[in-house]
Amino acid sequence: MDEVWVRERVRKGFTPGDLRAILEAGDDDFRVICREAVRVRDAHFPREAYLRAVIEFSNRCRCSCLYCGMRLGNRGAEGYELDADEIVETAATARKNGIGTFFLQAAESTTYEAGWLTDVISRISSLGMEVILCVGFHGVEELDAWRRAGAGKFILKHETSDPELFSRMKPGFLLQDRIAMLRTLRERGYGVGSGTLLGLPGQTIDSLVGDLLLMKELAVEMSSVSIFMPAAGTPLEHQPPGDPELGLRFVAAMRLFLGNTLIPATSTFQRLLPDGQLRCFQAGANVITVNMTPPRLRDEYTLYTDRFYVGLAHARETIARAGLTESSEGGLSWRR
Repeated sequence: MDEVWVRERVRKGFTPGDLRAILEAGDDDFRVICREAVRVRDAHFPREAYLRAVIEFSNRCRCSCLYCGMRLGNRGAEGYELDADEIVETAATARKNGIGTFFLQAAESTTYEAGWLTDVISRISSLGMEVILCVGFHGVEELDAWRRAGAGKFILKHETSDPELFSRMKPGFLLQDRIAMLRTLRERGYGVGSGTLLGLPGQTIDSLVGDLLLMKELAVEMSSVSIFMPAAGTPLEHQPPGDPELGLRFVAAMRLFLGNTLIPATSTFQRLLPDGQLRCFQAGANVITVNMTPPRLRDEYTLYTDRFYVGLAHARETIARAGLTESSEGGLSWRR
C-alpha cells in the first residue's frame, strides 16, 4: 500500500475491500495512509483547524441505550437542565474567546419546550455565532423553527450501520428511522452530520465499512468517530473500550473516502492515547471542540466514565502542534 495505491483510489473510487484494507492496515502502511489523508484534507480545505465550543445543556434522556450512562434505565443518573440565560452567557464567553461556532448538545429528551430552545438559538445566533444542534429526534415543525432561529447544522450520529447491532444497542429504536431522520434534516435545509461509535460489542470490520458507505450515501457535511468507553451503571460497564488505533484508521478512511467533510478530533482519543487528538489531525481531522459545560455538571453528562474534557488551552496547543491555523467554519461552503 503506497502513495500510488491510495491516490488511484482517491481519483477513481474506493471499493468496500479497499476501505477494509485501510482499516486493517499495518503501521507502515498506515503512515502512508495518514500522509495521503492530510494531502486530501489540504486539497479541500485551507490548512486550518475549526474550533467549536459545546455546552451539554440537559442529561435527561428517554432512551435506554446500553452504552450510555444517561440511559433511562440507569437509576443512578441525576437529571439536570440548564437555564437559558446560563447557556447564552456561556456562548458569549466562547465568542469573547474567539470561538465562532456554538454546539448545543443534549440527551434525547422531551422535557424542554421547542419554543424555549428556539429562543436560546435565536439569542446565540444574534451574537454572530453559528449554531449546531445535537438533540436527537424531533418533529419537522420543531426542526423548521430552530432552522429559522439560526441553527444551521444538525448532528445525529447513526452509531452503527448494522441494523441488528443498532437495535440491540438502542432498544426500541430502528436504524431505518435514524437514516430517515438524517434525510429529513437535509430536506429541511440543515448541514448534516453523522458518525460511528467504534468498539461496540459485536461490531465487525465489515460493519465499520458499512458506516463509511452510509455516510457517503448520505453525503454528510460532518462525519465523526468516537471510541466506545464503558459507562458505570450500564449493561456494558464491564466491556473493554474500543481500539483507538483502529479509530485513527477510521478517521483517515473518512478523509480519503468522503473528501471534503468536517472531521472532529473527538475527546475519546485523548482519553485513550497520549496526544490522541493530535494524532487525529495527523490522520486528516480538522475540527476540535472545547467543552464549556459548567464544571459542576460535567460529571453528570455521563457519556462514559472518567471523561476527558477539552479545554481551550489544550485545543489551541493541539492545533498549533498539528501545524494548522485556528479558524471558524462560518465561511465554508456547505453544499457539494
